[in-house]
Amino acid sequence: MERAEWTGTDDDTPLVGIVGATENLDSAAIDRTVSDHDATIVAGSLEETLEQSPSVLVCVGQSALGAVARADASVPVLPVDAGDGVHSVPAAQLPAVVDAVLAGAGLERHQSTLRVETDSETLVGDARGPHRAFFDVALVTEEPARISEYSVTSRGKRLAQFRADGVVVATPQGSHGYASAAGGPLLSNGLDAVAVVPIAPFVTQTRQWIVPHDGLELAIERDEGPVTLQVDDRSLGTVAAGSSVSITTADPLSMLVPDGEWAELESGSAD
Repeated sequence: MERAEWTGTDDDTPLVGIVGATENLDSAAIDRTVSDHDATIVAGSLEETLEQSPSVLVCVGQSALGAVARADASVPVLPVDAGDGVHSVPAAQLPAVVDAVLAGAGLERHQSTLRVETDSETLVGDARGPHRAFFDVALVTEEPARISEYSVTSRGKRLAQFRADGVVVATPQGSHGYASAAGGPLLSNGLDAVAVVPIAPFVTQTRQWIVPHDGLELAIERDEGPVTLQVDDRSLGTVAAGSSVSITTADPLSMLVPDGEWAELESGSAD
């Protein structure tokens, strides 16, 4: 991690952007804190807020954090109540954390994201990608009790071919979500790796894998029903049998971690 360049300087007036589910925030306390540091709050939609070039972006909730990652924002992000697997700040403590950050107690940690593309002819135009994923990527058979066949290749080496309801690839921060519910391992945020987990495999001995987060390919070898490509919380459409999904690394998301006493704040697992 490195110290955030904008913290603790007098060169510019800091702009604090706020996006996401803000209804549970103590807005009055945050306003007072920001005012005490001669800073300014900018808010609105994600697009409107980013257009103001904020110095730091307070991002409330998991969905908002995923949207920020997809937007390829270059601003340091301070996550709030972002769920397990993300080093985030509880909403109740946000005013104090903002105070510490604006006083210069801020470190930047670069969290990996994934670049996702598919060659499926059933998706057209931008739907094929590239897309950015912060939490996970999944291929899922749409209809219950319809088992399809998938393969996993890592850096040119075929790892496995199996029948299952689907397969999910999770980043360390995403390993606490869909992948965990499918029985996958929890990954440390310090790993440059992803977890690959079959969803309801037909053969119970099917393995799970922890592999590098680039050079990964999922393929639909055979389908017994429509298979949907999901990136984070978005469904991108049906992917045809014989198609593949390529997963590589994308530009990381800059996450702001308050240091000092605030570095111990966590809403999820330790790094």
